[in-house]
This record gives sequence, structure tokens and C-alpha cells, in this order.
Amino acid sequence: MRRFVVFLLLAPMVFGERWALQYFYDEPHQKFEIVDLAFPTARRGIAVGWTGDVTSDRRAKPTELLTSDGGEHWTQEPLKDEPRSIFFLNENSGWMVTDTAIWGTTEAGLNWIKLCEQPKPDRKLKPESPEGLILRLWFLDPQHGYAIGYQKTVLETHDGGRTWKPLDAAAKPTGNAAFTAYSSIVFDGDHGLIVGTAVPPRHNLGPFPSWMDPETATKQRAAATVTLLLQTRDQGMDWNSSNSALFGLVGQVRLAGANGLAVFEYPESFQWPSEVFSLDLNTGESRSAFRAKDRKVFDAAVFPGAEAVLAAVEPTGRLNSIPIPGKVKMLSSVGFEDWKEMDVDYRAVATSLVMAGPDRQHLWVATDTGMILHLTP
Repeated sequence: MRRFVVFLLLAPMVFGERWALQYFYDEPHQKFEIVDLAFPTARRGIAVGWTGDVTSDRRAKPTELLTSDGGEHWTQEPLKDEPRSIFFLNENSGWMVTDTAIWGTTEAGLNWIKLCEQPKPDRKLKPESPEGLILRLWFLDPQHGYAIGYQKTVLETHDGGRTWKPLDAAAKPTGNAAFTAYSSIVFDGDHGLIVGTAVPPRHNLGPFPSWMDPETATKQRAAATVTLLLQTRDQGMDWNSSNSALFGLVGQVRLAGANGLAVFEYPESFQWPSEVFSLDLNTGESRSAFRAKDRKVFDAAVFPGAEAVLAAVEPTGRLNSIPIPGKVKMLSSVGFEDWKEMDVDYRAVATSLVMAGPDRQHLWVATDTGMILHLTP
């Protein structure tokens, strides 16, 4: 009996949640960049991205990962076009935005059917515009959905994504369409938000990426951007529009009832690489909820009771945009004030992250370095 008591005293006591590495793409001389992740249920998960040679920037093979057992096993399948994002209404019905088209599935991603071609950008506004306008989708039911993207584009469908019509309210906020994009859309019940950013063109940044000239980048004066907001309280029957002059680019916006979080990414000259704002949809107020010099937040998950989880990366150099993977850092809070660091597998590194899960007890995060981590007790 005494030996048993001594063993308990000496044994390490480990409590709390942990982000465990559940999938790692480890092919010789190959990389897998995961660009989006969906877990509509605790069992069904879909990740999309592309694979290619580590020495090349060429995105050779559009790829998806599928699991039907909560991530215990993953199946890799090819895609016909390079994915940008996915949205799943339930574990079977989903939609995917690619560079050239919008696709749909009723088989949990096992089979994708092309629904329509991507709407083309107006080259007169911006000659170097991307191939397709749409970045993200959100569906309220199998027929009714929205698409958002470049050049101030918001479209609405009532036939499951086969045909689309422009949303008139999207053009009302201030912002030159050539330099404006709606980048985040979220609904919770009747309440919905579409958020975007207008970025004025700048001509004094030089020919090279900022990380190649850190001295110039950190001294560069930050230009104010315009944040565009579309809001509905009746599932899209009526939309109110507004805009505010703010710094930073809108990354993600997440809602849970009247509470929400908005993730902003800042330029190199800022003291913080990112900032998370809490949103009160009842009062319309917002406040800074989290910012840190050594944490660049990419995504957030919000749950009832003002409980939240942030997905961040620790920058590896002076500039937060340097293309070298940093350690993955996950934080949790109740009340959006005191944030606690969570235990993360030491092997997890990334330059960007995306998080998904149906509830607080079932969460996953994917990296652009081919890793998927699962939150475990």
C-alpha cells in the first residue's frame, strides 16, 4: 500500500485539454497545403488543399482528405480544380469554391458535381484580377445561400448554387470595387454578417515582398483601410450596410448568439501582427479582446456562454509575414478577457491555420503544412 501511495506522489499529474497531432502529410520532397477544413459533425470531416514539390511554388495536385470516424483514419482523394474554401450544411450536403467553378456534393465530399462556372472579374477595374471572383459560401438551407468575394461581390442563390443574382446592398458601403473584397460571412439563427475590406493602392512598397526588406517594411507608414459590414436580422430578407475607417484586414468573423469575434490582420509596421475584437450584436459595440506581439491569430471559434478558442502562430522573425512556419499556439477563454495557452503537440508548425468543429467538445485545426490537430481531453 505504501509503495502505491509513493508511486502516485511521484507520477506526473497531467490535467486539461491538449491539441494532439492526428494527421501529418509526410511524403518525401512533397508538401500539402490545407486551405480549408469542415467538420459538420463529430465524425465527419473534410479538408481541402493542394500537394506539390517542396522546391516549387506550383500547385500540382488539388487534393481533399476525408474522415468518417472523427479523424482516426483519413482518405486522400484528388480534386478536379484547385479549392479555395468549402461549406457544409450537414455531414452530407456541401459546396466548394475553386478557382474556376462552384461545386456541390450530397455524398460528404466523396463525389463533387460542378454547379456553375465562377463569375469572371471586371478586368477594366483591375487588369491583374484573379480568375474567379468568389472566395466563400454560406448556405442557410439546401437551396438558399450566399457567395462573397473580390470586387465587392455578394451573390444570392435560391436553387442550391446553380444560378446566382447580385445582392444590391453589397454595393452601398464606401470602397473602390477594384480594391475591395468581402472575405468573411457567418450566420447564427436569423442574424447574419458579411464583412470585407477596402485597401487603397500603395505605390511605395518596392518590387519585393516585405520579408525580404524588414527595415523598410517595419518603417512603412500604415494606411487606413475601410471595413465594410452588411448585417441582417431576418436571414437575409433585409440587409443594412455600413463602413468604418480602420487599420487592418478582416480575416474571420464568428458568431454564437449575440456574441461574436472578429480577427484582424495588421501590416508589418504595427506593434501586433493581429487583433481579435469581441462583438455584441445586441448593442452594436465592439472592443479589443486579444492582441500579442508574439501571437498571430488566424481563426476563432465561439460558443454559447461567451466561450472561445483562438488559433494562432508564433512568428519566427521580426516580420509577421515571413514565410517560415512558426509554432502553433492555441488559446481559450470564457468571457473574451483572460486567455489561457493550451497544450499543443510540439511538432505542430504553420504559417496559417483554419479551425472547424460542431461544438466546443469537438474541435480540429488544420495547418498549411499538412497537419491536422484534434482537441482531446
